[in-house]
Amino acid sequence: MSSTVTHPEVPEIRTVPQDRAILGLVVILGCVVWLFWEFFVQQGRFAINQQADWGHTVVIPFIAGYFVWLNRRAILAEPFRPAWSGLVLLVLGVSWYSFIALGPAAFKHHNLMGFGVALTIFGLALLFCGWRPMRWLWFPLGYLVVFGQTLSDTAVLRFTQFLQDIAAHGSYWGLTLFGFDMAKEGNTLRIHQGGEVIPVNIAEACSGMRMVVAFLALGVAMSYRGLDHWWQRVILVLSAFPTALFVNILRVMTLGILATWDSNLADGDFHSMVGLLWLVPAFFIYLGVMWLLRNIVVGEDEDESDPDGKEADEPLFVRFDGRVRATFVAAVLVLVGGGVSLTFVMQAMNVYLRKAPVELRNSLANLPTSVEGWTMLEDYRIPETGVEELGTDVYLSRTYRADDLPGRPVVHFHLAYYTGTIDMVPHVADRCMVAGGLQKRAGPANRPMSIDREQWGLDPDHVIDGEPFRVQGSRNWLTGEEMLVRMPQGEFELRTTEFHDPKLPSSRIYAGYFFIANGRLTPEAGGVRILAYQPNDRYAYYCKVQFTISGDEDLEEDDFLGISSGFLELMLTDLMRCLPDWAEVQQQD
Repeated sequence: MSSTVTHPEVPEIRTVPQDRAILGLVVILGCVVWLFWEFFVQQGRFAINQQADWGHTVVIPFIAGYFVWLNRRAILAEPFRPAWSGLVLLVLGVSWYSFIALGPAAFKHHNLMGFGVALTIFGLALLFCGWRPMRWLWFPLGYLVVFGQTLSDTAVLRFTQFLQDIAAHGSYWGLTLFGFDMAKEGNTLRIHQGGEVIPVNIAEACSGMRMVVAFLALGVAMSYRGLDHWWQRVILVLSAFPTALFVNILRVMTLGILATWDSNLADGDFHSMVGLLWLVPAFFIYLGVMWLLRNIVVGEDEDESDPDGKEADEPLFVRFDGRVRATFVAAVLVLVGGGVSLTFVMQAMNVYLRKAPVELRNSLANLPTSVEGWTMLEDYRIPETGVEELGTDVYLSRTYRADDLPGRPVVHFHLAYYTGTIDMVPHVADRCMVAGGLQKRAGPANRPMSIDREQWGLDPDHVIDGEPFRVQGSRNWLTGEEMLVRMPQGEFELRTTEFHDPKLPSSRIYAGYFFIANGRLTPEAGGVRILAYQPNDRYAYYCKVQFTISGDEDLEEDDFLGISSGFLELMLTDLMRCLPDWAEVQQQD
């Protein structure tokens, strides 16, 4: 039972018993978790699968809760007077989340859904507590929603590339000062020692982005409690950038020096361990910056007493005015109503927020080693740091030589398979080849490929986008088995870019790629999201198909397109035997 206290200005004040307050909080939190379950599951997957980048998001809620605990006496000094304006934010948050969840595939974005969650959290706090406690609650809540969620690859891509350049230049000059014979090609360092060239690739994972985000979160937390003046707090937060970049340069230099002893020390688990070890001095550097800022100005001792003159050991009570029951009922109705409505509409519209992964039918390594005049030369294994940058360990990187074509051109054939990664930005040649030291000469531009589809038949029993699947007969090169293979829907276009090696001015290097996403074709990385993440599809996958051909100044773009098209015609049915059959996947739905 709650006790009632008469007050001349406030009609009724209710002191809520602790057990009842906890029960009410559990009910509200349960409704929030149930409503935003898909968002929290996806955030948890990011934190677990990408611990080096986003593992810190797991502890952010506890830090935010600690900030609330520190200010508990100020927050509870007066009774909570709920603000109905918070109900508006609550409704907006639930509506925004539902709109993103049910809207077109182009709007499916983890951070856009997170914005709806943030509005809901702020709305609940304002609705129950009112405006006065928000003086102390706005910072912990803002800290929670800003640092407690993962930034998608789309959001951080440009900044990551900028940090890669800084790490490459800084480590190049640092190792040069240490007396190493250095060369820099894009974001790849080459150490010349004893007649050998030791490459050190500064991948996206080595850009320092993970350090910047983690130190921003740490700096904001430290400045909130450890510094008194606003300018000190601003300086400490901003110092996260140079601190993280400086330490990251030292880390890359360490990996370069270790690679001169043993190239394996710059890759794999040891590579990650070096990064973790450098976090320790980085943390002490950050503490040193904070110590300097605190000692520049000697502030007056703060009064540690309670704002209302209460003793520190005086018990605290959660008190509301008489509208608390109506507030609780309204919040539960909005959350439950929003969740039930969203679930009902999703079922009626057959919408899936989370896409299930689709396994390959056959390993990409089963692609033939020779096809009608083409012979495999070599299979490449990408280093672990490169695999981390690629974003998948399901790939094929192989070179073939055309024995019957003039000049016997060599094609580097690269495949990368992705599934269940809705926010993953495909790793494309436009970025990685420039990072490897090449210079872009022309493009990228979408060019049509010459693929003969006259021999393809129709499968009237299975349709895609309102049209029958096209099928092609195929014989397995290894077992001799014959079968009909469903081919991808759409036009074959190759997104082509021309590069050249600055050390060889006459060189020409063409790279082109397209994607097969849920049985459809697109040359654009942005088109993958539209094709592979349709709201009504339960499953999602895409495969990048890339060709690279090097030559001299006689190599033209038309030559590249012709060679790539001819090779793809011979390899396409075998490739589609490896990829999921989208008609069969749809039948599983």
